[in-house]
Order: sequence, then C-alpha cells, then structure tokens
Amino acid sequence: MGKLIKYEFRKQRTSRVAIFIALAVTLAGFWTGILFDNNEIMSLSIIIMSMGAVFVLIYVGIEGILVFNRDLRTKQSYMLWMLPKSIWEILGAKFISAFLQMLIVFGISCAAVGVSVAGAVLTIGGLADLVRMGQKMSRTFVEGGIQWTDFVYIAFGVFLAWTLVIMTGFLAVILARTVLVKSKFAGGLAVILFFAINFAIERIYDLMNKIPGIASSANFGAVDLNIWDVVFYIVVCLALFGASGLLAEKKLSV
Repeated sequence: MGKLIKYEFRKQRTSRVAIFIALAVTLAGFWTGILFDNNEIMSLSIIIMSMGAVFVLIYVGIEGILVFNRDLRTKQSYMLWMLPKSIWEILGAKFISAFLQMLIVFGISCAAVGVSVAGAVLTIGGLADLVRMGQKMSRTFVEGGIQWTDFVYIAFGVFLAWTLVIMTGFLAVILARTVLVKSKFAGGLAVILFFAINFAIERIYDLMNKIPGIASSANFGAVDLNIWDVVFYIVVCLALFGASGLLAEKKLSV
C-alpha cells in the first residue's frame, strides 16, 4: 500500500508546492516586517497565515475528491483498477493519502503561525513577555472552563467531521460515475449526491439524539462532543468506506 500512497501523493504535488511557496512568501514578508520594525506587515502576515491554514485544510481535502473524479473520468480509471491490488487497498491508499496531505499542509501552516507569533513576541518584548503570554493564556483557559486537552478534543472532532466529508465525497463520485460513466453531467450529479448523502446522515444523527440518554451524555470537557457522537462518526465513516469499496469492486473493477 505504501507505493499506492506515494503514487497518490504525486498527483497533488503541484498544489502542495504552490501552497508551500505561498507560505514561504508570507513568512518572508513577516520576517521583513520584523527586520524593518513594521508591525503592520507582521500582523498582516500572521493573519494571512492563520486564514491560510484553515483554507489549505479544506482545499487539499476537496482536491483529493476532484482528483478521484478525474481518475474515473479519464483513462487513468482503467489503469487504476487494473493494478494487481485489491479494491480495498486502492481506495484505502486514496483515503490515507488525502488525510496525510491535509495533516501535513495544515500542520506546517500552523507551525509557521506559531513560530511567527513567538517571533513577534520575542522581538517586541523578549523572552519574559513570551513566557508571560503563555501563562496568561493558560490562566484564561482555566478561568473560562477550557483546558488544553479541550483543544485535542476539538482537533479530534474536526478530524472526524472532515473524514466524514471526504468519505461522503468519494462515495458520491463513485455513484455518479457508475450511473453516468464519462458524461460531463456526472460531476454535477456527484455534487447533488454529496448533499443528499449528507442530508440523510444528518437525519440519522437527529434520530439517534432522540434516543433517551444519548443527547444528555457527558461531553468531553468543554467541547460539545460526547462518546455517542464519536461512535456515530466512526460507524458512518466505516459504512461509507464499505459502501464505496463494494460499489467499486462490483461496478468499476476490470
């Protein structure tokens, strides 16, 4: 599976390079602001990097779905399913590649923001101010009922939610390409199916929360996420992956 993941990584190499170049340019702008003591440039650079971190997380995930749609629309589809690998390995490699690329670009972007903020504080006030800022943030979180572990829960919740989006997107593409094959309308159908599947999942989630004791279950810290939400997301993600694999094995495999 390692070779399959490496192959999938190559398909989005251009976008990753573009993202890292943009990040490098923004970082260069930030350090230029520090060099010339320009607070406006420093602030603008940090804002751009912070917004960019969220953008690349969303963009890279969506691009993975678009690449899969392109594979099924072009001759690459035949090459893909003719590999001496099982359908489950091929789809698994695509899912893993999509998640790894999201984590890599998002992690590097967040690291750049963190380094920039630390650099700005060190430049303006020195190490003592940086330590005080960390202590103040910790105290603010505790007084507001938020713990550092809550950020882990938030990140986990976002990861599960975005995993669900990617799984839904892959299933919608497979369904659309199965029905309309190479038609130019298959992309539009995939979008409609994506929202239809999401709507169905939301209705099931609402029904689950009507079961006595589930909605009132204890949450993780201050995060609006309980154990049943986690179980629901995991089960639905596995179901979507299973449906994608079965459909691909039956309709797309050559």
